[in-house]
Amino acid sequence: MIIARGLVIEAGIRTLVSDASFALHPGDKVGLVGQNGAGKTTLMRTLAGLREPAAGTVARSGRIGYLSQEAALPELEHRDATGLERVLAARDVGGVQRRMEDTRRRMESADPEERDRLIARFARLEEQFHIAGGYHAEAEARRFGAAVGITDEEMAQPVRTMSGGQRRRVELARILFGETDVLLLDEPTNHLDLDAKAWMVGFLSEYKGALLVVSHDLPLLDTAITSVLSLENGTLEPYRGTYSYFLAERERRREQRIRENLVRGRQIAALEATARRFMGTTEKMSKRAKGMQSRADKMKARLVDIAARSRRVNLQFPQPEPSGRIPLEGKGLAKAFDDNVVFVDVDVFVERTERLIIMGLNGAGKTTLLRILAGEESADIGEVTRGYKASVGYYAQEHEQIKPGMTVMDHVRGVAGGATDSVLRGVLGHFLLGDKTEQDGATLSGGEKTKLALAMLVVGKHNVLLLDEPTNNLDPQAKQSLLDALHMYPGTIVLVSHDTEFVADLDPDRAVMMPDGESVYFDESLLDLVALA
Repeated sequence: MIIARGLVIEAGIRTLVSDASFALHPGDKVGLVGQNGAGKTTLMRTLAGLREPAAGTVARSGRIGYLSQEAALPELEHRDATGLERVLAARDVGGVQRRMEDTRRRMESADPEERDRLIARFARLEEQFHIAGGYHAEAEARRFGAAVGITDEEMAQPVRTMSGGQRRRVELARILFGETDVLLLDEPTNHLDLDAKAWMVGFLSEYKGALLVVSHDLPLLDTAITSVLSLENGTLEPYRGTYSYFLAERERRREQRIRENLVRGRQIAALEATARRFMGTTEKMSKRAKGMQSRADKMKARLVDIAARSRRVNLQFPQPEPSGRIPLEGKGLAKAFDDNVVFVDVDVFVERTERLIIMGLNGAGKTTLLRILAGEESADIGEVTRGYKASVGYYAQEHEQIKPGMTVMDHVRGVAGGATDSVLRGVLGHFLLGDKTEQDGATLSGGEKTKLALAMLVVGKHNVLLLDEPTNNLDPQAKQSLLDALHMYPGTIVLVSHDTEFVADLDPDRAVMMPDGESVYFDESLLDLVALA
């Protein structure tokens, strides 16, 4: 379990959480909600013990599993650790298994004396392996992997060669396999297909430990949780019930507080008017007037702060200069990472104003192809050409374009082509980042990084957009704003996305099926494959 008392969490000069106290007990299933940038991820990291609070205490007991929102390459037990070894490491089985294999290989070439010593070592490791669950644990790890969409081939693949989506599913399988007492899950359904999401909901519903989950996947929140913690303006407020109940109850509480404030406001005004009328008359009446003013001041202190309703992200891409008829084309593209051949002999092109989606199973090379088209990575074979006046803007799902040590304003200045700071501040304000212009971009939340990356695309005035999972970490309102802006955008779009609803609404013209690179016209029959992306 986790008990937090008097918790204060700060990020720079901002207070994200102020004097919060709450507990997570076995069986609790809690959804943590709040706007992008409210501090949800920072709170989760603090509860997991990965950062210290500015004040207050966090007491933990039992085994805690924390899934980060980021899909960065994790710190591995060794450089060539496979997906299976990474999952097994949650119970310290993977490391034992690799040491057994290393010992077995050394036995083959050792002299007799050394072989006897290695045989004894192998026997000790094998006993340790069986105590830890042994081959039964390996089969169970594979089941967890399959449930979240990891194939046996991917389980055998080195983690360092995996895509962001593959790595994140491996980390999810590892944490769920780890026999935890507390789960802290930050956007656990990112990169999961529909079957994996359904399995996840069932697993969390049956989970006996304590659960705290951040997710923009509303069906998950509605089905899997029994209470909500709302983080708003630094205050944590608990609600019992599902996410749907929370939405209605939050509005009811808001309206009730407004009514209470109106009643108190009228009472305060009446007391102050009476106090002013009698102040300075007789000594007796002046004393009574001071008492009235004191009562009015105390009532003012009890007025409830009512947060303004959430502002909307205002996203609009400017009119770009038109490109030539074929702004971007790749011929004979091939890419491999060590022994892992991702794709071979892929031809891809996009026409001016076309909406093109790149599809395929995880690991099929969608992100790699997009990075090659963007010029962020080189093809091993083949070449990419840009057409007449093509200006390419690239949105990376891992936010690689956001660099540590650079402020939010510095990031947009670097791509703005000479726009004034006042114009850039206006753009950042539309993305609800106006109060974070001097903050290090790397310290933003996942949702705020997404908004900053989109702001950088806006000020770049590109006529070709390459978008890799642009809806990850966006709240529903911001996602709708992005979709509306893309509908109005007159340029060319190349998209990678597993968000079925988003893709259906965008309605692409054509799809490129990876890893073969086959080009087909897009229709509704392909939507079932989008979630596998």
